[in-house]
Amino acid sequence: MNPYILIPFSTLIINGFLFSYVSALKGKSETVTLYQRYSFLLFLWHVSIILYWSFLPNDWATIVFKASSFCWIFIGLLFFEFAVRFTNSSYRFTIYFFRGFCLVSFLLTISTDLVITGTIRSYWGDMILAGPLYLPISNFVSVIPTLIGCFILIRNGFRSSNPLLKQQSRLVAYGTILTFLFSFTTTLLPRYWSASLTFPPLSGSATLIQSVCIFIAIHKYGFMDLKLERIALRLYSEIREGLILLSSKGILLFSNLSARRMLHLPDSLNLGSNFDLKDYLENFPSDSFFKRKEFVNLSVKTESSSLNSPEEFLQIIENKYLEVSSSPISLSGKNRDKIYILRDITEKKNALEKIRELLYRLDLDLDFARDIQQMITTRDFPASPDYKIHSHFQPYVKVGGDILNVIKEKDESLHILFGDVSGHGISAAMVAAMISIAFNAATGRSGSTDKNLLFIHELLKDTITLHSLSSVYMRYVSSERKLEYSYGGHHAGLLIRNGICHPIEGSGEILFATLSPKIQRYELDLIKGDRVLFYSDGLFEVKNREGNVLGKDHFLEAVGSLIVEDTNSMIRSILSYSDSYGEGEVSDDITIFCLEIL
Repeated sequence: MNPYILIPFSTLIINGFLFSYVSALKGKSETVTLYQRYSFLLFLWHVSIILYWSFLPNDWATIVFKASSFCWIFIGLLFFEFAVRFTNSSYRFTIYFFRGFCLVSFLLTISTDLVITGTIRSYWGDMILAGPLYLPISNFVSVIPTLIGCFILIRNGFRSSNPLLKQQSRLVAYGTILTFLFSFTTTLLPRYWSASLTFPPLSGSATLIQSVCIFIAIHKYGFMDLKLERIALRLYSEIREGLILLSSKGILLFSNLSARRMLHLPDSLNLGSNFDLKDYLENFPSDSFFKRKEFVNLSVKTESSSLNSPEEFLQIIENKYLEVSSSPISLSGKNRDKIYILRDITEKKNALEKIRELLYRLDLDLDFARDIQQMITTRDFPASPDYKIHSHFQPYVKVGGDILNVIKEKDESLHILFGDVSGHGISAAMVAAMISIAFNAATGRSGSTDKNLLFIHELLKDTITLHSLSSVYMRYVSSERKLEYSYGGHHAGLLIRNGICHPIEGSGEILFATLSPKIQRYELDLIKGDRVLFYSDGLFEVKNREGNVLGKDHFLEAVGSLIVEDTNSMIRSILSYSDSYGEGEVSDDITIFCLEIL
């Protein structure tokens, strides 16, 4: 094995590691991309050198040298472009000139013998037999772009006021100059007095020094981020959100115009001054990082006012409340600096406060509406030795759309309206209130349940257009133990006799859904011990945790098993069963009515 081949092989391994490391950390930076192209070309060059020193067959050596010549022809150009991009310089014409010259040089190399005439075998491997244009082209494509790139970096370091940028520029420039000296003295300089070399050329391997210097700049100083940071600061200077950038020692590094306006920063506060947000934001924890918090802006005067007029009520004190997001950021590669994003949330906070006030007023109105509904909904039922009425009413919210009204007429008969208005909340409660008032007017007009139900429909059909009513109208004559009833779209009630449930037969159409609903009158003879039970759909439309609805059939099966002699206990058991199935979640108004015959 040729021991000299370990030189390019070692540089190949090291350069491959550096390339992989930077690729893994790559951001959206053109400077990083240029470095990767440069490093990849070095990788190919090292592979070529390994082939040169592998003692290839004589007829292969010249072909390999010419085909791989693009590696050393374009390497100087890539470094020059890298230096221009890093310093944000403008050398567009020069770049295009070198690109064209390198392309022409490569075409001359592979198509003629003017650059590479052949190969010479030495003790370390094969080397180039230089043609008449080898030295001029090598100097023009490698030496000149490299030296110009170093000059640009050194000049940029001297001109910059940023000490970090000075360190980076000098590190790369001096590493490149050292690489150039090794390469020139071992590869090009000896050919000025001899066509062959007496020692291995180190031009390809020496470029590893340059690559390592660039890598150190990337790893230690956050090298590739500086240009992006300059762009970001220019962008943040114009945005609406405030931006504060502090060093780990509390030095103000940057503040955009929005932040200065929000915090009312004095003009005397310049970059490089000590700065603490605790002086501007109430209870600000400057010693810790947080994702997002809200603070009162201490720099805004918040004198209390009576806010009597609408204009004062709607007035918003600008920048009174600020939302701040914080995050650590590494600018120097060592210290944990801080970045704060400030957003004015005064309008949102004031709007939320006004919403809370409106909700409070609405809650008071709901309490008032609940009191009214309780007044028009029968709670104290007529007492009689012949019957007893039991009920339970639970609205979905503070007010609901279920109806239960009981009126005792002069003839001792009971008129009962049990119904459910479609929908929930205030609108359903308002409709229920109108229907309750209409029921009071209907009871004195006729003793016929179907006519009274149709009277309610005719009275309110032009007013109630967005809701419907499922109901049952009952008239109980205690002296005859006779129950007359008419269905208005409500599901059938239950007759509990001798511990067994029987559906109360009948049908009818929903009110306010059609112009002329079909309503019929039915009669039912009751006996002592009978119980007539009506319930709203809120009891069987509950859902369990899996989203399964209890359903009417399962509910009726449960009612059949919960029948006991004590009616109040039976009603509590029915309510408890429905509540346990829905795990306490109520989805509709719940109402139960039971007429017990004594």
